[in-house]
Order: sequence, then structure tokens, then C-alpha cells
Amino acid sequence: MAEIGIKDLKNQTSRVIDEVEAGATYAVTKRGRLSAVILPVEDAEDFVLAHATEFVKMRLQARRAHRGGKSTRLD
Repeated sequence: MAEIGIKDLKNQTSRVIDEVEAGATYAVTKRGRLSAVILPVEDAEDFVLAHATEFVKMRLQARRAHRGGKSTRLD
């Protein structure tokens, strides 16, 4: 993942967005500290879906059903 400072992002937004649309990801820093991540929409959708409460519950239920109803941890 490439790193870009907030000031550089401000000056290069169009180029960065073009690269992200092509699959690149960026860690955005502000005063040297990680502040945000920019990633393609497809990756963001996957991330949101994987952490959505409803999806997590369904995944847990499927694991329990597959393991005969035994309790499992979500790692």
C-alpha cells in the first residue's frame, strides 16, 4: 500500500483517484500519522459487507451448522 501525505493528496487528488480506480490503495498520513485509507470501491464493499452485523451473524450460523451446532469463534 502506497503512503501519501494529506498535502500531497490535496495537490494530486485526480491522479490518486485514477490510480485507485485501477486498483491501487493508499494510506493517507497527516503530520506523519496514519489518518485514512483510500481503496477501490469493490474492496470497500467487500470490507463493509464482511463486517456488517447481519453478514457476521449469517457467517456464524453457517459455521455452527457446518460443525454440528458447536460454538465457534469469529477470528
